[in-house]
Formats: sequence, structure tokens, C-alpha cells
Amino acid sequence: MNIYVTRHGETEWNTYWKLQGRSNTVLNEKGRGQACLTHNGFVEAGISFDRIYSSPLKRAVETAVLMTGKSESEIIKDDRLIEFCFGKAEGKTPDERNEDPELKDFHLFFDEPEKYVALEGAESFESVLKRTAAFWEDEIKPLEKTGIQNILVVTHGGTMQSLLLHIDGRSLKDYWKTKMANCTINKIVLENRCFRLEYTGKVFYSEDKSKKSADGFFSNH
Repeated sequence: MNIYVTRHGETEWNTYWKLQGRSNTVLNEKGRGQACLTHNGFVEAGISFDRIYSSPLKRAVETAVLMTGKSESEIIKDDRLIEFCFGKAEGKTPDERNEDPELKDFHLFFDEPEKYVALEGAESFESVLKRTAAFWEDEIKPLEKTGIQNILVVTHGGTMQSLLLHIDGRSLKDYWKTKMANCTINKIVLENRCFRLEYTGKVFYSEDKSKKSADGFFSNH
């Protein structure tokens, strides 16, 4: 069984490097184009999906719809795929975080995740790792013998790294070792109850084609 794990398309907040977290932002035009080109890539590769999971946040659900051509009602929204909650840091740019004394140590989230301590109201790495492990073990693994061949999972930058950590066994120190662009595809194979990472970091778009693709997709679908 093949599981394709991806990050949502670009949003306006992405362009300003704002922490989105649980904020319910939507895709911008470029992000819709990225998702549409990824849809075309899947079609050209002969890949269709028997089951589609998404974070419940709008930017992820819209990406799932555009990547698959399915209706929103066919998407399974799973809270275990939602992004980190960043508490007071949410919605702030790097400069704004650096200027806030209460967020002086937030840089550890990216720079030294093993030393990061979540602020009040924010979610810890431990919490995210626990819920994403449960998604793999309790939700996906039991599907192996059901005849399902391809699954799409649409999530967020931070949560996607947690999903991959469960597969490749990296340490928390190496949490961010691989940078993931919007709509990056990572393929995981489940065979005999064992997960393995087949490839990571694939994209089906180029930056100059994303906007054009969005216009074309909406005129034809």
C-alpha cells in the first residue's frame, strides 16, 4: 500500500513567513496552482487515490480537493494531521517574534528543537509526535489488507516532519533536516505491517507555472 504525504499549497502568510499554526488561512493563487499542477502530475503518473485524509484546516482541505479532483465531502478530516498550535507566537513574522521578550527562545523550535519548551497554550513536540504516531499505527496500518492501494495525506510543514520522523527514525535534533516546500510529495510504502520511506521531496510544479496552472484549472474544472 502506498501513502503519499504532502504539505498544503502556499498561502499569503507563507509569503511573509508568518507562523500559521491553527489559524484557518486559505490558499493564495500560487498555492492553488501548485496543488493543480500536483494533480496533473498524479494523473500523468497514473496515480489515483482510494482514500484521502486531510488536516481539518481550510488550506489543507482545499489542497486535497485540488490535488485529487474530489469533492470536500470525500475528504476524511483528521485532527491528528492539524498543525502545531504556537500560542502567542502564532501569526507573527520572524522579526516580530524576535522583538517580543516573551518569545526570545522561540527560535529553538527551528534551531534546536530538542531544547524547545512550548509556551503556555502552545503544543509541544511530544504532543505532536504522539498524535501522528497514532495516525500511522491506529488509522493507516489496519488498512493494509483492505485492498486499498493509494492514500493521500495532506497536512502542514511541522506536522509532516513528525509523520516522517515516525517512519525514518530520525532524532528530534534532526527534526528539520529536510526542508519541505509547499505541495512537496513524500511516498511511504506499507508492506507486511512495516512502513518504509520510498522517496521524499518531490514536486510536480515549477515556480513560473503555478499561477498559470491555477487559472487553467478553474476554467476547465
